[in-house]
Amino acid sequence: MKTALITGANVGIGLATARALARKGINLILLCRNKEKGQEALATIQRINPAVTVELLIADLSDLDSIRRAVQEVKLKHQKLDILINNAGYSPDRIEFVDNVEKSFYANHIGHFVLTYHLLDLLKAAGEARIINLSSAAYALGKASRFFQRNPTMSIMSAYGDGKLANVLFTKELAKRYADSGITAYAVHPGVVNSGFGSNFTGAFGFMMGLARPFMRSPERGAETSIYLATAPIATLTKLDGKAGGSGGYFADSAPKQLRHTDLTNRQADDLWTKSLAYV
Repeated sequence: MKTALITGANVGIGLATARALARKGINLILLCRNKEKGQEALATIQRINPAVTVELLIADLSDLDSIRRAVQEVKLKHQKLDILINNAGYSPDRIEFVDNVEKSFYANHIGHFVLTYHLLDLLKAAGEARIINLSSAAYALGKASRFFQRNPTMSIMSAYGDGKLANVLFTKELAKRYADSGITAYAVHPGVVNSGFGSNFTGAFGFMMGLARPFMRSPERGAETSIYLATAPIATLTKLDGKAGGSGGYFADSAPKQLRHTDLTNRQADDLWTKSLAYV
């Protein structure tokens, strides 16, 4: 049986993804920040399919020590990992900093980078493994020149956009570096999902999110692309190479989409990787 690790698996898109993969007979490792909510999610998923193994890991993606401890726990129990879904997303309601880096960028990119980097050996051991990074159309608001910079005057949407742009660049670089290791990587825009994102926004952004919420798609609908990329035959995904899809591609509604951003270059992807290694 295959095993998938999903971050932020206790709520929203992450929980919907975990439920769907359990139904497909995939063993699950749920990485959650909140132990109580994680235990509730674990019990829910076990009821859906008692035949699969469901494990709970507690880690905070803005706390690198907790991530390293979680990875060691995985390595003690598992010889391989088939699917890694970097799903968890942090939405800021104010600008804060961790180690002089804006907190949402830290949690949305750096935390996932460190987690992924330390799991690469298990992913290689699977023979054919997939990494799925939840990005967003908000990548268009990001700027690579702001990465790793302390800028107290930036807006919360710019900060969020920086992390989502980094998710796309990280995916691009993963696909290039590990093409010969049996690892493929995909970035996902789940759509505008009523998953609780933006519930902590205030002011104009909070007002706009409140207006938009009745028109948002469900977490189950938002999870569809991640589920597709996790379970579609690899031959199907490989055929998409060269068509804005395949490994390194950006997907929405279970189909590859063109990306338009001046910072989406090989140089920026390599630079992001190099600077992120300092946190490993």
